[in-house]
Amino acid sequence: MKFILSVVIATSSLFAAVSAHAIVKRAPPAGPHWDYSGDKTGPDHWGLLDPAYVTCESGMQQSPVDINKESLSRFVHCAKKALTFDYKPVKDAVAHFNGHTVEIDWTPGAKTHNNSIAIGKKQYNLIQFHFHTPSEHRINGRHADAELHLVHRNPVDKSLAVIGVLLQAQARNVPFFHYLTALQKKVHADKHSAVAAAPGTTSAIIEELLKDSVCAGTQPTSEEATKVDYPLPSVDFEPLVRALKGFTPRWEYSGSLTTPPCSENVAWNVMHDPYPIGLDQLRALVDLQGYNARDIEDSRGGSSHK
Repeated sequence: MKFILSVVIATSSLFAAVSAHAIVKRAPPAGPHWDYSGDKTGPDHWGLLDPAYVTCESGMQQSPVDINKESLSRFVHCAKKALTFDYKPVKDAVAHFNGHTVEIDWTPGAKTHNNSIAIGKKQYNLIQFHFHTPSEHRINGRHADAELHLVHRNPVDKSLAVIGVLLQAQARNVPFFHYLTALQKKVHADKHSAVAAAPGTTSAIIEELLKDSVCAGTQPTSEEATKVDYPLPSVDFEPLVRALKGFTPRWEYSGSLTTPPCSENVAWNVMHDPYPIGLDQLRALVDLQGYNARDIEDSRGGSSHK
């Protein structure tokens, strides 16, 4: 699969003036601080930060992985059979930056429809979705511009299943991601200034931008940004599901969370076909969350592409 990598590194700084009505108190994140930097709180040290994170270092089925000829012959399965799913619009969702990623979540109610997927005889309900820039999974060693994770949980044993959607930038904005630029403007309380991307940007240039601008993992947002919500009256998944042909075809494998505590036995479903994201939306996403992709894991003994 060929991806045109056109990730744009936004360099605007955070303005402190966020309107008072946009501030919502949030509970501090549980556990010790971790990030995507190259220092002692970065991915190479996650397993040492807390006993609860030891799987990040000692796990044998860690994610993300590079999907290539080797992994397909060993533990990744290409599924062409339709995935059983039941998706309807979600009401009263909230988009926010949680300190690590832009996340969209909601509070289930008595009348809330449980968007779900079925794997075997197990049902998993959608609980939130979030983003990584660039993509965490790679195809034949290559990143996509970003990756969307639809996180599902079984209501009985609390096991997880994640649908990973590789995102590819295009000139036009995409309606499904309209909240990204809106959230960015609300965080900054001003229009952003971003690095403009030239048409036909090559992957080599993109890699240099990533290396020079955000590979150190420094988040361009402040702690105040984690208190800003952008309400979404409704999230309609129909355009996404239709474009992904009902989540088929896809690559399946058993892996882990890609963030601490890196718990394993996560049922991964990485979509074969990419989904578009607008350049302005990608700029907003990178501006909000920076570089937040864990390196490829080779815990199964295969070759590493770190």
